[in-house]
Amino acid sequence: MKKLATGLVGLATLLLILSGCTKKPEPSKTDSSTEKVKTSQSSTSSSKTKVTLTDKELVAATYVESYMAQHSVKDIPTAVNDILKQPQFMISSTGGYFLANQEPVLVNGDLGIQSTITDDKIHVQSYNGNEHFSDKYYSAKELTSKYNTHVELLKKVVAISDKHIAELNSLTDEELALAAYVRNYATTSDEIGSYLSGGLADNDFSVEFQDNSYRFGQGTASSTEEITVSGNQVMCVIHDGATETKTVNYTKEELTKLFVQYKKLLDVKLELGKQNSAKASTSSTVDTTKLTEDQAKTWVKNYLVQSGVVDQDAIDNRTSVSTYLDDNNYLCLEPRASAKDNTTNDSTLGYFRINDAGELQQQNTDGDWQTVSTSYLG
Repeated sequence: MKKLATGLVGLATLLLILSGCTKKPEPSKTDSSTEKVKTSQSSTSSSKTKVTLTDKELVAATYVESYMAQHSVKDIPTAVNDILKQPQFMISSTGGYFLANQEPVLVNGDLGIQSTITDDKIHVQSYNGNEHFSDKYYSAKELTSKYNTHVELLKKVVAISDKHIAELNSLTDEELALAAYVRNYATTSDEIGSYLSGGLADNDFSVEFQDNSYRFGQGTASSTEEITVSGNQVMCVIHDGATETKTVNYTKEELTKLFVQYKKLLDVKLELGKQNSAKASTSSTVDTTKLTEDQAKTWVKNYLVQSGVVDQDAIDNRTSVSTYLDDNNYLCLEPRASAKDNTTNDSTLGYFRINDAGELQQQNTDGDWQTVSTSYLG
């Protein structure tokens, strides 16, 4: 009996233990579906974002590739940093292909490429100056994969190109000022080109910036103009002859339309004028307060030639200059010239004097004296 009782107690204990155990609920279909969605989202977020490069960005990439090859640069950021420093780098589209040039006109050491994009294929011809140094083919997929993490750098290359193109198609304030100066002497495109090429006297042309105005001259007061650029207006004060002035205004748009094709030539003339002005201010010049009588006569004669009153032949062969001192003790001069066919009779070419400041002055029709030249013309 004792054994039976012990057995029953053990059985009861086992049943009690078994009744307290429960199964874990199986995941529902809904829970399983949710888990799959989470896994899918996680997989998508970890994959690379798809990148698509524009045609200009693809061309920029091929230029970077050519730059690294030409200059033995190992990494893309260094190459791009160098390219961004090129002052005239441009990507332009011409007749079905792209040009990317370090300079508009390549010389030895300058990089230029021609890229032709056809569907996924890109054909790139690279030049060192005029020397063709490589001919390569890329696929858009290949470049996109390589530059996937450098897209912002390519965008910077395209942006600097766009900036340079915008500058090329516009004029700076000093270019506009010189354009207005030339426009006062030339009207048509042919006249403008001729005047810029030969009409401006290289030795006498000067450019200065004073009191917010550009001052252009060609050695005489009658060729001097003050030009101010303000807002959309370019305002000119023109010396009409030796004593009179008049004002002419232009808009930036009309000058840009006429002169943007001559931008390079404008820059050449501006640099020349600045150099001439610098030479005049730094070089030793004649002290015009201590001129001899012959020096004073030479100044007047050269002024008459440069202002167009007479030609060099008349000055050399048919002009005389008389002198006297006025009540202020200023040296006064009266040049007279005769005609080619009448050497007996001559006529006055004006009345001049040199004041105590060493300026050459001419008397106008009202009897007033006006300064016409401040730099000695020897």
